[in-house]
Amino acid sequence: MSAKTKNTESRPEPQIRNAADFKSIYTNFVQTAASPSDISIGVGEAMPTQAGIAEVEMKVRLVMAPMQAKIMVAMLIQVIQQYESQFGEIVIPDAVAVQLTRRMPAVPNLDREKPTKGD
Repeated sequence: MSAKTKNTESRPEPQIRNAADFKSIYTNFVQTAASPSDISIGVGEAMPTQAGIAEVEMKVRLVMAPMQAKIMVAMLIQVIQQYESQFGEIVIPDAVAVQLTRRMPAVPNLDREKPTKGD
C-alpha cells in the first residue's frame, strides 16, 4: 500500500466525551505566546473599570504543539467563513484592527480598503 493510499483512507471519527470538569467559558480577550516547542493561547474576559481602563480576568490557557495550532487556525478559518456566508462579514473595528496590526502586521482581512470621504 502506498503512502498516498494510507493518507487518504477514511478513518473512523474519534468518540468525543466531555471530562467531568468540562465547562464552557465566554472570552473577549486573547493572548498568544510561542516557544520552540509549543504555542499557547490565553483567553479571558475584559471588563471596563470605573477608571475606564479594561481589567482582564484570565480564564484558561491552551498549550499545544505548533502543528496542532496550525490545524486549529485552519479549522477556525473554515468556521468563520461558514459563519460569514450565513450571517455576513465580521467587521473588526478600526481601533482593534490598529492594535492587532501593530502586534501582527500580517493579519488577513485587516488591511481592508478604507472608504474615502467621497464614497
